[in-house]
Amino acid sequence: MALGIDELNTVSKKYFDPTLKQQVYDDSPFMALLKKRHQIKLGGGVKIQWGIRYQSLALADATDPRAQIIFQTKQTRTGAELDWAYYTVPAMLHWDEQAKNSGPGRIVNLLEDKTKEQKEDINDVLCTALFSTSPATANDIQPLDDIVDSATTYAGIAVSDAAKWAAQENSTTTTLNIFGTSSLTYYRNLCTFGKNLPSLHITTRDLASKFESLLQPQQRYEDKEMANLGFANVTFYGKPVIGDYYCPANAWFGLDIGQFELFVHKDYNFDTGKGWFSLEQAGYPNAVGRVVSWQGNLKCYCRKTSFKYTALDYTK
Repeated sequence: MALGIDELNTVSKKYFDPTLKQQVYDDSPFMALLKKRHQIKLGGGVKIQWGIRYQSLALADATDPRAQIIFQTKQTRTGAELDWAYYTVPAMLHWDEQAKNSGPGRIVNLLEDKTKEQKEDINDVLCTALFSTSPATANDIQPLDDIVDSATTYAGIAVSDAAKWAAQENSTTTTLNIFGTSSLTYYRNLCTFGKNLPSLHITTRDLASKFESLLQPQQRYEDKEMANLGFANVTFYGKPVIGDYYCPANAWFGLDIGQFELFVHKDYNFDTGKGWFSLEQAGYPNAVGRVVSWQGNLKCYCRKTSFKYTALDYTK
């Protein structure tokens, strides 16, 4: 009787597919912090939907203790809705690759490298989409540039219908300043709502260095949480400022990280399917392939506590 699981699938499923799932979010400071704070959630359904309060009730008032109470209703809640974003990453092992790496040890090494390639490719496409100025296709995740915006419709809710469903943005300021008109402090104050405020600043590496040059020597503190995740940073009012390779030129995002959640389909969280399978029907009788699949999107519960600059020049 033939064995149910061959050597290739035994090695890849047991030792390497779990590694792909555990480490995939770690290369981006934004994704790594969501993972660290358990803000990557699994679920399903036709679409991603959540409720928000888009305006205040505004019915409370001082009153005469004997006055008649007039009952009235006011709609303050609505539903935000996103479509799923879909990504796949294929890998293939040709006949000659398997032949030249015969034996359990050498096959393991080749699979490890291909798994690493898949992980890096997934990280690259997700981070690129996250910081794009607009979704490249209808199947891409919602970029931060669309979410942190003062006018763009997000999750089916237009700013014209819900004025508080808008972030702060500055597209004209070119000089980075800590204090004064249109400064970091100005937008930090503008986006503070109760205990909620920008708690993670992501910018280009050049602008992060520019920010550091503006600080007094004794003010160069580092956020320990981000440092422990492997990201060097300095702080602004105790919140980390990080230079990110994927951040577009001239941009600075002040994000209220607690308002974000990466919602991932429970069946396609870097799913590897049945592992390595024969490509005989595709015309490669001695080759095997594997596809890693991801399905999800980025949720934001409150846009008004985040801001962005889009025209900063680190040379000024």
